[in-house]
Amino acid sequence: MLSDKPLKTVITVLAADPNTRLGCCDTDGPAVWVRVTAWSPRRAFLTDAAPFLAVSGKDVEDLPGLRFFADLDLNNPPKNDDTSGEHLEWPGLGLCPPVPAEWLTARDDDEDEVAPAGADEVPPALSVIARGLPGPQGSKTHVGGGRMIESSAKVKPWRDVVAWSAVAARNRVRGWRQLTGPVALSLTFTMPRPRSHFGTGRNAEVVRPSAPARPDVTPDLDKLVRATCDALKTARVYRDDAQVVEYRTPFGQWYDTDHGTVPLVLDGPGCVIQLWPLDATGADR
Repeated sequence: MLSDKPLKTVITVLAADPNTRLGCCDTDGPAVWVRVTAWSPRRAFLTDAAPFLAVSGKDVEDLPGLRFFADLDLNNPPKNDDTSGEHLEWPGLGLCPPVPAEWLTARDDDEDEVAPAGADEVPPALSVIARGLPGPQGSKTHVGGGRMIESSAKVKPWRDVVAWSAVAARNRVRGWRQLTGPVALSLTFTMPRPRSHFGTGRNAEVVRPSAPARPDVTPDLDKLVRATCDALKTARVYRDDAQVVEYRTPFGQWYDTDHGTVPLVLDGPGCVIQLWPLDATGADR
């Protein structure tokens, strides 16, 4: 089980169909195809466009490509495969904000775009926000016939989320080229805090004093790192994860309740990934 409470999850609008009218919905409006990777990285859902139109303030033709978030039960994805449409609820629906401009570093010949020499902090060459439940890679189960498969069902969806998020991030960086040399890496994983860590009644949103400050249970950090680094290779961010020669802070796992107090911790499960190319001496380029 992923969590006993709804988790803030990303919904991507894949396509809009202004002329479709869904018999499953009360409204007589247009429809959209959406993907919830945390439910299924391959399946798309045809559903009512009205909630997405109301939140975004956009016309239906402008919805494709937009990303929203909602508080969803990841343990109970829709089971109806009827392509005529589904009536889905999107509690807490909101429009995902754009990636902050300061997280993107232009990579071209314009000297004004390069961090000045002697700066206290060199901006990362690439920053990626991957939203979804991080899945560990490493433990395998023998299924017979000499075949081994990943024990965790979460690893494939997580690697898909990281890969697609990384592709989108590098496409926003002008002049981006695949990293070919040594790389420094920062990974800030955000995990959902279990319901058992909270009080009851009027304290239902208050973390118990006895609750652990950081995730000290499975999944193991090294297995999360392995899955994430492999996905960055799939996204062609670098040629091989063997290029990662240095880990930089922040690096580790935090709970989503640390959002707003710990830098780069998200308000829902996911990871902030930052990469710096290094020169022959091991210094930032």
